[in-house]
Amino acid sequence: MSHEAATRSGVLTLLGYLAARAPRDAFDELVVRARSDEPDPRAHQELERARKLALSVDRRIRDLERRKNELALLIGTVRDLAEQQDLEALLTTVVRRSRLLLHLDTAWVTLFDGNGGTRVGAADGTISDIDVASHAASWDGSATLGMVGGAPVWTSDCAGSEGVRLLAHPDWLVDQEELRALFAVPLRVGDRAIGVLYGGDRVSRSFTAYEVSVMTSLGDYASSAVERLQARDEARGRLAEMTDEVERLRAREHGERGAAASGSRLLDLVLRGADAHAFAAAAAVELGGSVELRGEDDRTVACSGPHSGPQGKADEEKLAEAVFTARAEHRIVRFGNEATVASLRVGDEDLGALVVRCPNRPSGPDTLVLRHVLQAATVLATLNRGAESVDRRLRDEALEESINGFPTTKRRQRGLQQRLGLDLGRRYAVIVVRADAGEHKRLATWASTFVWLRGGARTIHDGHLIMLMPHDDPGELAREVMQRLGETLGRPEPVGAALARGGFDGLAASYQGALSCLEALVALGRQDTAATMDELGFVGMLLGGNPDAAAFIEQRLGPIIRYDEERSTGLAATLEAYFAAGSSPTHAADALQVHPNTVARRLERVSQLLGPQWQQPGPALEIQLALRLRKVTEFLEGRSAVDRSSDGVR
Repeated sequence: MSHEAATRSGVLTLLGYLAARAPRDAFDELVVRARSDEPDPRAHQELERARKLALSVDRRIRDLERRKNELALLIGTVRDLAEQQDLEALLTTVVRRSRLLLHLDTAWVTLFDGNGGTRVGAADGTISDIDVASHAASWDGSATLGMVGGAPVWTSDCAGSEGVRLLAHPDWLVDQEELRALFAVPLRVGDRAIGVLYGGDRVSRSFTAYEVSVMTSLGDYASSAVERLQARDEARGRLAEMTDEVERLRAREHGERGAAASGSRLLDLVLRGADAHAFAAAAAVELGGSVELRGEDDRTVACSGPHSGPQGKADEEKLAEAVFTARAEHRIVRFGNEATVASLRVGDEDLGALVVRCPNRPSGPDTLVLRHVLQAATVLATLNRGAESVDRRLRDEALEESINGFPTTKRRQRGLQQRLGLDLGRRYAVIVVRADAGEHKRLATWASTFVWLRGGARTIHDGHLIMLMPHDDPGELAREVMQRLGETLGRPEPVGAALARGGFDGLAASYQGALSCLEALVALGRQDTAATMDELGFVGMLLGGNPDAAAFIEQRLGPIIRYDEERSTGLAATLEAYFAAGSSPTHAADALQVHPNTVARRLERVSQLLGPQWQQPGPALEIQLALRLRKVTEFLEGRSAVDRSSDGVR
């Protein structure tokens, strides 16, 4: 066979192999056979050249087919991603398709949670028992967020490549899976990174530009799909919130309509002239329980329904406490799980309280219905007001005039005392509290209930709230006022108190005493203290702005002075000698020139008259001050008497 014919025959055979998609070995076998059959070396060279060209064409065809298949797979992946309705399923699809596209051993994806960590993970192709999804939540993904940036990063060998640092991969996964080659594609939406898609092989390999392009495209599609699902979930969440809000508003509107209808029925009943008992019965039906109406004096006006009264003395005391709190602070108060108490008020005027019991409703009556019932009950109480409210106002006005010392004649004093309506022959306490300009109304509202329930009077005068109430211990009452008022104002306020001495005539002086005590507390910086001038002692007398030496001497030495006057003893002189001798009975006996036993008996008598605590540092200091003041007072009185006598002689 000629050279040309042999070459043409070999080329035709190679073309046939290309058309048949023969394996590469077939091309090599053709060249081997031609060398044995054809001795011409030129034919061998031309056939070898043709073989190489044919293999190159075959590679190109195979590359094109592979890319065609990968493109089809990528298109199918995009379609599948668009159809996914679950984020976990979407991420699973992404990692599986990334393995197929790049022929990877394993792949995983993580999403950032916005706080530097990952919140969702999916993996495919792992051989270890590590649950990637559970580990992803504890892996700090902020490193990848800062290192990967916006471009894909890869390394052919984790063991010796500097590029692995840029991957910021989780070491625990690389070690457990024995990975060598790694690939990372950031998932981004605009300028915002939302996660990273990883791929890995257990052998070293390089990644072509085409593979990088394919994975980048997959990352872009995955980012869009994740954003779509996140936006959908967010929209669904907002829609659910809006739906709940609409349902809540509908339920509220329905409840308000029902409550308004209940209030309208009760108000019509009141305006038609129904009495308190009929109103209580109708209100009990609307509230689904029992109703008790209480008047201004806290007496029960009407009640209706079962269980309308407290069970036992303990319950009565707790209910009384709840009623007082509701009226004083003008709010609804729960009495355990048994009753709800609300005040009836018009402006600053307290008209009473409403007590509701709903045994079948542990949470209490419907709040909307209760508010409408309270409005109707307030109208009823206003229409039924009698002389009590007038008497109340007259008392407060009379107290205002009394502390100003207005009445100058006996007739006017009797009229004022009659208006005041209080028996000042009893023991009364005068309480004084600061009243800032912005809190006059609030204090007046609170005090009206507190004072009225105790049978007293109140007024606001010269920037102070003044209360007059029957009580045996002004200091104890002052501390109760401080506690109650502190709960209402949300802060402690100092309270000054004094005993109303001298009946009606001494009321203004008692007010001045309580005011001086308050001024002393303010000067001492005691914002959380309530006391009387007697409790403050000499310090209070000095700082109160109205020092009364005689009262102080009487308070500390009164029993001693009266005992000496009645029995002609020398207890006061013994006390002076005792303190002058450094509290030594022996040295005091030497100074008095009496036996030490005599001093001891006298000191025992002092303990009986002043109490066993008189030798404590505080009381002992005040007793010494009182002794000094007494001597000075007697000296000044004696000198005044001498001066008057000299004037009479002249």
